[in-house]
Amino acid sequence: MKNYLPFENYELTTALSTDEVHTRLSNIIEAKKRFRLSLFKRNAVKPYEGEINANSFCISRIIHYKNSFLPLIKGEIALAGDKTTIKIKMRPATSVLVFMSFWLGTVALVCLALLVIGLLRWKQILHSGFSPMLLIPYIMLLFGSLLIYFGFKTESKKSKTYIAELLQAD
Repeated sequence: MKNYLPFENYELTTALSTDEVHTRLSNIIEAKKRFRLSLFKRNAVKPYEGEINANSFCISRIIHYKNSFLPLIKGEIALAGDKTTIKIKMRPATSVLVFMSFWLGTVALVCLALLVIGLLRWKQILHSGFSPMLLIPYIMLLFGSLLIYFGFKTESKKSKTYIAELLQAD
């Protein structure tokens, strides 16, 4: 079940020093802009926006299209012996999580109610016929779930690969 949720927690290990990790991350991060007007062209110089502190960062990928499920990437940089570890947590924006939880929760309750009613009145449904319109909430639930899954996972995979290559991680 964990693989289907829009959350990812993982750890990278690299032979780079914490200063080198900080420098490499600083080179790919620009300050967060309130509005980015980039419909057809990329007006960003660096691939990520956000902030980086001494031992942590909070970034998101700069894209020229709209994806509400774009991961917010939070990381902690720590020295572990002669290696550096970077603990990374990815998740969509809080507002997106709240909205999708409300939408999918409401649709799931409707699906559950339809299922219970269908089980209680199965003889009547068999006699009068099944209406395909009753499948709409189930289709909405499936569509919303797939939207979250693919919208988040495709973007998180791109960031995971890019950051791992950038930091020469194991």
